[in-house]
Amino acid sequence: MNTSLKKIRNCTILVFTSILMACKTTPDAEAIKKEVLNIHDKLMIDGEKVIKNRMILDTVLLSDKVKTAPDSTLQKQKITDLITRLNKADELMMDWMHEFKDDYKGKAEEQNLAYFKSEMIKIRGVEDTYIRIIRESDSVLNLYHAKSASVRIKTHKHE
Repeated sequence: MNTSLKKIRNCTILVFTSILMACKTTPDAEAIKKEVLNIHDKLMIDGEKVIKNRMILDTVLLSDKVKTAPDSTLQKQKITDLITRLNKADELMMDWMHEFKDDYKGKAEEQNLAYFKSEMIKIRGVEDTYIRIIRESDSVLNLYHAKSASVRIKTHKHE
């Protein structure tokens, strides 16, 4: 390959690389907001499971299975602690929903982006808490052969 063809090839590569770099898409505030709201919608369904599991554990706590267990005091304490953590997970979600500003408008796109990114971090924290507490409560319910009812609620789509 001669020198002029190498220069043309190198220039072409440079131009394409520049175009690709310029076209790199970064999420905008609306896209992140939509993702936050989608996570919220999923967590509303998970929240119903948190509430159902708490109600079933309340019943298990009063059952003969726990009352007659050799280590009933310890079992009661574990279930009571789990119920408390289920309540706290539910409160965490409620607090986030009360503080979230769906109609947030900053003075600049950067402010909007920063706000919705911070909300994404918060809602992911709620999601992580829900995942852990649902797994743990499901495990305890399985231990006592108490079935969690499958729950389906109406949700609305955010556009």
